[in-house]
Amino acid sequence: MAFLRTSFTRRSLAVLAATALLAGTASAAGYPERPITIVVAFAPGGNVDATARAIGPALSKALGQPVVIDNRAGGGGTIGSTLVARAKPDGYTLMVGSTATNATAPAMLKAAAYDPVKSFTAIGGISTTPSVVVVAPKTTARTYQQLVEQSRAQPQGFSMGSPGTGSLNHLTTELLKQKTGLNATHIPYKGAGPALSDLLGSQLDAMVDQLSSSAPFIKDGRLRAVAQTGAQRSPVLPDVPTLREQGVEGVDVAVYTGLFAPAGLPRDVEQKLVKALGEALQDADVQQRLAAQGSERIAMDQPGFARYVADEARRWSEVIRTAGIAQD
Repeated sequence: MAFLRTSFTRRSLAVLAATALLAGTASAAGYPERPITIVVAFAPGGNVDATARAIGPALSKALGQPVVIDNRAGGGGTIGSTLVARAKPDGYTLMVGSTATNATAPAMLKAAAYDPVKSFTAIGGISTTPSVVVVAPKTTARTYQQLVEQSRAQPQGFSMGSPGTGSLNHLTTELLKQKTGLNATHIPYKGAGPALSDLLGSQLDAMVDQLSSSAPFIKDGRLRAVAQTGAQRSPVLPDVPTLREQGVEGVDVAVYTGLFAPAGLPRDVEQKLVKALGEALQDADVQQRLAAQGSERIAMDQPGFARYVADEARRWSEVIRTAGIAQD
């Protein structure tokens, strides 16, 4: 009898396990069955928010369910990112992440409660937006090399603003200092707007800024761009050479955005999201809205994008470590 009871118990457990597995598979097969939330870890109006709102309707169409944008700003992007990292991995809570959320912020903030790579499933890349090195009206440099030479001639170096400590603008400045010997003093501001205002008024010497925000001032002649940081020239500023074209290697920098889910996402849900994102990025309205931001689509498959995310996390962690600017 003991043997029979043991056998029955084992068979029962096996049936229960199989039933649970089938139930989970059925649930995943029906995905999505309700609205999906895309968390944006920044306030409305910025580049990442604009990207999320550009792809949201197209993702909704591809998935057949409403897509809701939920802005959870704070901590340089770490508050919203932590929320997603801790969410149930069922495909109903996603994030439009970026270089900030998945590279620079967790490296800058030692207390960040998530791993920028291991805590997420990278669904796919959306866009990249290069930056430009722009100089104030008072600054006479017309090439990046001239900027470096002039900065070295100043005892305190050039003053270079940024939207804040730990921003990609700031970290690109640190990378340029490390790679090219640029002599610069970082001046942090509370946002790109105030920094650009002081640059326009020649209260700063120069600045690394996202192309999308500086382009109007460059085009009307109020600021001068000495270099683009992307791997190739942006069609928005076709006459401005890249750093690479000017002999600077290892400083190809662009803000990326991508779609992420919590780690542990079921494989079939992951593949549905990969397919839906691919369809959304083919949408003409999405492409037009990204181009209007000065952004370009990321031409990588899912594994390639996942490797890119990991590489960027390592890269900026090393820049921050070398500069000694991580915060507790």
